[in-house]
Amino acid sequence: MIDENTKMNRAKVLASPAAFFAWCLHSVDQDQIPFRANYPQYYSAPDAALYLWRSYNRRLSEVVGLVRPGLRVLEIGCGIGSDLHWLALHGARVTGIDVKSEWTDAAQKLTEHVRATLGPVSVEIKRINLLDLPSEPYDLIYMKDTFHHLEPREQIVQKIVSLLAPGGHVVIVEPNAWNPAIQWKMFRIRGFKTIIEKIDRATGERFIYGNERLVTGAAISRSFGRHGLKGSVRVFRLVPTALASSKPIVWWASLIERLRLEPLLAPFCIHSVYSGSKP
Repeated sequence: MIDENTKMNRAKVLASPAAFFAWCLHSVDQDQIPFRANYPQYYSAPDAALYLWRSYNRRLSEVVGLVRPGLRVLEIGCGIGSDLHWLALHGARVTGIDVKSEWTDAAQKLTEHVRATLGPVSVEIKRINLLDLPSEPYDLIYMKDTFHHLEPREQIVQKIVSLLAPGGHVVIVEPNAWNPAIQWKMFRIRGFKTIIEKIDRATGERFIYGNERLVTGAAISRSFGRHGLKGSVRVFRLVPTALASSKPIVWWASLIERLRLEPLLAPFCIHSVYSGSKP
């Protein structure tokens, strides 16, 4: 039985993906589940975090609109897995996959922490390449900041479509490839090497890796459209993390965002989101 304090805490962290993420940041053992090492901006700049929390929920609005008990979800490139555990707490049956052992190890520990603290969840974490994942239908396939790492790209798109149940949805959150500052940042990381080979340090497994190989939301939409999916793209968020502590910048950006003028400023937006459905 879950006691009343656990029920109240569960209701609080279920309120939004950002609320659950905030709970994760401050409730886990950082040596086991390294949120602080991977999301330092939420700890070191509380003023910036207020804007980042709002952006976090906006990024997931399509996913939030689909969640329901029994929803079969696959998150590709799940990392530590905060989003997939929020979905599971809402009754979804969630599978998270990643090719890096350090991420899947941390995600499995987060599952243990959530079950011990908030109650049972249906979560399965696998260290596996997407192309090797057994075929079974999912109602929602979701990824964030992952698509530009997946190769070979055409096979990846075909695989995702094959895993999607009729009537199912794909939601892909990516850095906005129209933003010249983002392109410059990625170029400084990768140079001209857009596809490389990586090795999992724990297992020695080799895999092909998209090296910050950004693509526009429109290009993603066309790729899935060739396989019968109908989709749309939106861009959002005007303030990069480095400027999110500036109250004047955040005030003006928030006003523009509330007025839904971001499409007019597409080259300045930070994120794009593709949302597609299978007939």
